This record gives sequence, C-alpha cells and structure tokens, in this order.
Amino acid sequence: MNFEEAYQKLRDGTATDEEAAFVARELENVRRISAILDDPGLSDPGITEAEVETVQKARKEYNRKTAIRTVAIVLSCLLAIAAIVCALLLGPSSVSAAGKVKLSKQEAVEAARACLVEEVGEEQAAAFFVDYAHRHLRYAGNIFDGIYIYKIEFEDSFGREYEIEVNSSSGYTVIRDMDLR
Repeated sequence: MNFEEAYQKLRDGTATDEEAAFVARELENVRRISAILDDPGLSDPGITEAEVETVQKARKEYNRKTAIRTVAIVLSCLLAIAAIVCALLLGPSSVSAAGKVKLSKQEAVEAARACLVEEVGEEQAAAFFVDYAHRHLRYAGNIFDGIYIYKIEFEDSFGREYEIEVNSSSGYTVIRDMDLR
C-alpha cells in the first residue's frame, strides 16, 4: 500500500478501515523517530571521544584561519581606501605645484649659495659644499594650492651646516637651520 495515496483517501473521507489504520501506524512511526532524533542526550555511537577532540581541534584551526583571513582583508581594504584618499588629496596639489615651478634644482642650489654668501661672506662660503638637495611639496593654504620647496644643506670640512629652503616658484630663499658647532 502507498502511504501518499492512503493519506489522500483519508483526507477525502474515502479510505477503508485498513487504509486508515495503515496511515495511523505510519504517522506514529514518524512521531517516535522524531522523538528519538530530538532527544538531547542522543549521541552517535559511530563517533568516539578521540574523534570529537579531532573535530574540536579542526574547528579551532578553521576559526583561527578565518579570523586571520578576515583581519587581512580588512587591513587590505583600509590600505586601499587610504591610498585612494591620499591620491585624491595629493594629486591636485602636486599638479598645481608642478605648473608653478620656475627654478630647476641647479638654479635653486645657485640661489641657496647666493643666500649663503650673503650670510657668511664670499670667502667662507667657498668652503661649503652641497650635502643634500631635495624638492618637496608644501601646501600654501589648501590642497589645491601646493608649491615645491627645495631644501638644500651646505656643509664644510669643520662640520658646520646651513639648511636653506628655496621656493621653486618665486626663488625666495630662507635659512631654516644652522649648526655651527
């Protein structure tokens, strides 16, 4: 006998006593199986205690790897966002500053040397050599108004140093630091 057909006949009211008894037995079997499966004390006799420990260790390892993977993804996303923000902030100012450059690095060194001559005199300035010359971006107001400043360091054989900054646009020179030992 087919359960589905017998159940349909029972619902329609056309089932025989034998079919009704069959459906009742099958439903009782389903209730007993559900009660067994829902029992919280039920344990699978096929899993030993050693296997439970192995599963717990595997679960811990999986959770650890998942946590590391999650942290790596979050850090990567933050790094990408930071790179985009920096590009958006620094891009316009460096483009703006590049359009304002009127002095080359060599011309900036010459302007700085002229400033040094004014400070210490022609004779002493001849003893100084360029130790460092670098151009860096500086903001003049907002991020869309950047200028390049040359930072030039002069040093002599006695260890005396002068740090002079030269505006790449105007040629304006300023002595920023002196170390006269």
